[in-house]
Amino acid sequence: MVFNFLLYWHFLVMVMLIIIFAGIISFLFPRFPSIVVLIISGLMGFVYSICMDFKDGSLFFISINVVVTSIPILLIKYLLFLKRKAEEMEKEF
Repeated sequence: MVFNFLLYWHFLVMVMLIIIFAGIISFLFPRFPSIVVLIISGLMGFVYSICMDFKDGSLFFISINVVVTSIPILLIKYLLFLKRKAEEMEKEF
């Protein structure tokens, strides 16, 4: 059995929008739970697989969306951590 499918351009647009969405939510609302954003992105991957009528690939789409969403969340959390540490070091001197 051959596993062939084509990732259309809207898959890449969806991934880019999810990256932007996760980054904005993490930056504007730093106390917002990251797991909620990850669950929403996983649901977006599942909805995408249903819309594409490719339910067998739903695990692939969900995992790609969750991994791609975690990257901007981690970067923004690290940026906020560095900002907080710099302010603490500035107060010491």
